[in-house]
Amino acid sequence: MRIVVRYLCAIGLLAFAGAGCTRPSSAPAAAPPPVLRVGTSGDYAPFSVNRDDAPSGMDVEIAERLGRDLGMRVEFTPVSWPQLAAATQRGDFDIAMCGVTMRAERAQIGRYTRPYATVGAVALIRTADATRFPSVSALDRPGVRIAVHAGGHLERVARDHFPAAEIEAVADNAAVPGRVVDGSADAAVTDTAEVRGWMRPTLRVLGPFSLDHKAYLLPVDRDQLALRVDEWLVAREADGWLDGERVKWIGAAAHTDPATASRDSVAALIRLRLDLMPSVAAVKRAAGLPIEDPAQEERVIERARAGSSQPARAEAVYRSLIAMAKSVEEAAPAPDTAASLADLRGAIGRVDAQLLRELDRAPHGSVEQWQVVLEQNLSLPGIDATALNQLAAALAS
Repeated sequence: MRIVVRYLCAIGLLAFAGAGCTRPSSAPAAAPPPVLRVGTSGDYAPFSVNRDDAPSGMDVEIAERLGRDLGMRVEFTPVSWPQLAAATQRGDFDIAMCGVTMRAERAQIGRYTRPYATVGAVALIRTADATRFPSVSALDRPGVRIAVHAGGHLERVARDHFPAAEIEAVADNAAVPGRVVDGSADAAVTDTAEVRGWMRPTLRVLGPFSLDHKAYLLPVDRDQLALRVDEWLVAREADGWLDGERVKWIGAAAHTDPATASRDSVAALIRLRLDLMPSVAAVKRAAGLPIEDPAQEERVIERARAGSSQPARAEAVYRSLIAMAKSVEEAAPAPDTAASLADLRGAIGRVDAQLLRELDRAPHGSVEQWQVVLEQNLSLPGIDATALNQLAAALAS
């Protein structure tokens, strides 16, 4: 027995000694955080500018805070405005954060978050030309030269508002104000956010003459990321951090309280939905289909009820929206579009899912509060005061 015990003890000592001589295995390396690829233009102050070969600006700060809070490592991916739609469809980035304006054609190829800022288009002229151009409308005549950054929302605004003028689309955005200063152009189109960095004593501002909402744009298949970003934006509105960023970068006039931001989000998404309707009308007319489709309308109503925690309110709102949509389809000029009816309904479905979430968050408020925000946003062909009042009542119900 003693021999056995000594033998076992010896084995144990040898095992212990061997363990002591072996290098301890290193702990497995922590997995790197997931990457958030942020598309940024680098040429649109104050949202996205390149300084010393590094991105900076309002949306860059917001992206960096977003990445930290989501536990993701931010990588900035350059994207030009003329290539924004194609880059979104290819999935070159996970989210574009560079002052992207909510537009119907972009909603067809991607998905938006809730809006986070509001600006308006303005025209910049020489102070010496104040008598020659006393108003925005005075710019819309032959022989007037208007410079604007090429490829973005503001080029479309310039062409829509000044069809009689000569529009010069400038590739280098930083060169646009200089063309007014040196007389190469009579005016430049920019917005209330960017113009703060362009102002000089020799220049003056006309406008604003539009109301534009900024939101973040994601590829269609980034639906789960879009939900996370939306929840984050709601939280940053509630704690005041996002409003602090707006005031810091855009000015005191950009201050918005959470309740107003919520109503603005609803109105912006309603506007985006209605902006898709002229394309729907164009596709229907090309296919010989009637504007009215009662079966589809009821499907939309049922989808709204099912997607809302307040089904009665959602139904009332969507019955008003459907009536408005038909009015816009009948009144608005039909644009050229390569989209199919299925594509357009897919885009409307994405907007509706977002709108229903915002409706659930939005305080009911008063009819008067909703009338104000709707009147600011829904200046569209076919939309009259009666329709706006009915929608305001549904939203406040």
